[in-house]
This record gives sequence, C-alpha cells and structure tokens, in this order.
Amino acid sequence: MSEMYQKVAYIGLRNPDGSYLTNVPLYVKVSELNQNGLTDMQEELIHKISGIMLQHYQQQFGEFIDSKRKEKAKELREKSKAKKRRQKQ
Repeated sequence: MSEMYQKVAYIGLRNPDGSYLTNVPLYVKVSELNQNGLTDMQEELIHKISGIMLQHYQQQFGEFIDSKRKEKAKELREKSKAKKRRQKQ
C-alpha cells in the first residue's frame, strides 16, 4: 500500500516580530485502499476532519475579530476623551 496525503486546511503562522508567514498547508495521512482513489469511508473521514477544523478556525477568527473591534473601540473612546479635554481648556 502506498501513502497518500489529503490537504484539509491551511494554518496561518506569524514570525516572532508579528508579521505573517505564508499559509502552511495541513495534511491528513490516508491510505490508498484501491486504485481508483479514496474509498467512501476515507472521504467521509476527511470531510469530518475538515468540518471540525473549520469550526475551530472560525471560532479563533471570530475571537480575533472581536479583540480587534474592542481595541478599536477603546482607541476611539480615548481619542474622544482627549478631544473633550482639549475643548474644555
């Protein structure tokens, strides 16, 4: 039996300085059970793994977006307070 790998996702990594690296593909090892390609069971397994990973990364992305929104809101509040202080002077 030969080894096969199925790409199921990409992982976004960062350098120590915070800049983005190229997306890294994530593979799942599957065995080639027949000459015609993946079996139904292998296809189902790959879809389940992909679905779980998609949910996980959607949650992480949502949390990232929420944190950025909170940072932006805080920044806008601070600018507004500073502007009000300048107007009072």
